[in-house]
Amino acid sequence: MSATEPIDTHDFPLIHDPIEDWQRVEQMDTTTGFAELGTIGSVDYGLWEMSAGAMRDVEGDEVFLVVSGRGRIEFDEPARSAVELHPGSLVRLKEGMRTRWYIDEGPLRKLFIANHEE
Repeated sequence: MSATEPIDTHDFPLIHDPIEDWQRVEQMDTTTGFAELGTIGSVDYGLWEMSAGAMRDVEGDEVFLVVSGRGRIEFDEPARSAVELHPGSLVRLKEGMRTRWYIDEGPLRKLFIANHEE
């Protein structure tokens, strides 16, 4: 998919799948969905969404802007202060960070920009 035409980042449909077992923090039916919208130079951009709930992740290099939803990211490695997420939050994550996502008002949707993966 390529976003050569304008899209509505709030209403663009995303299909959700359950998170993997290793990502579980609590016994909840947490799901995520995403759509890669295109590539500019050596970076991809797209939408990612997480239902209300909690999950672990190992991050890649990315910058994202929260479009909707509320929650926080806690950092296991490297240790650092939690980041509160709400519409308008701009966050930079680095390759290899180990995180825990807690979404209170879901789904949380973000517009991401990340290194292109071959």
